[in-house]
Amino acid sequence: MKVEQVKQAIESTPKGSNIIVEWTRDCKTKKAVTDSITKSVRMVGRMGIEYENLKGVRIGRELGELPETNQGLAEWQEFEIYPYLLRHKAKGTQYLRLYKGTSRTVTHKTEWFKNGQQIAFEQVADDLLASEKKKSHGECFQVKIESIDRLHREVDFERIEAERVEAMEGVAEPV
Repeated sequence: MKVEQVKQAIESTPKGSNIIVEWTRDCKTKKAVTDSITKSVRMVGRMGIEYENLKGVRIGRELGELPETNQGLAEWQEFEIYPYLLRHKAKGTQYLRLYKGTSRTVTHKTEWFKNGQQIAFEQVADDLLASEKKKSHGECFQVKIESIDRLHREVDFERIEAERVEAMEGVAEPV
């Protein structure tokens, strides 16, 4: 996805509301692995949130589970558009900052591919680095802009899914 498209989504999405994010990226594999392994993810996220305002952060600070004060961004990061877009200071790579969302209609979905063929996670698990096997990344996460395939509002999800199914069945009519 292009940065301009992400910026349009930022401008048209109210802060804190759910947005569906779909991305695909190459996986980190062990050195001996020569196969191409990719991961495709669809999940609900929220953008434009102040980390310090999250209930879990406030409670974590009160209970001593989190530092008393915000530790800031990683040394290599800086905000391009606060609190949405981050940039790698040296490489220039751009990231969309998101927080876990909740939805009654959209569920998290992860698909794994080996050399372009969809397979079960168990078939690639031994080829992946441990960092690829994490189940959760906390409340806040970021996705490389270049990896994002689709970014859309939750209210558009059912229409988009119906169009996708029709296209796979070969019955979709040109728009």
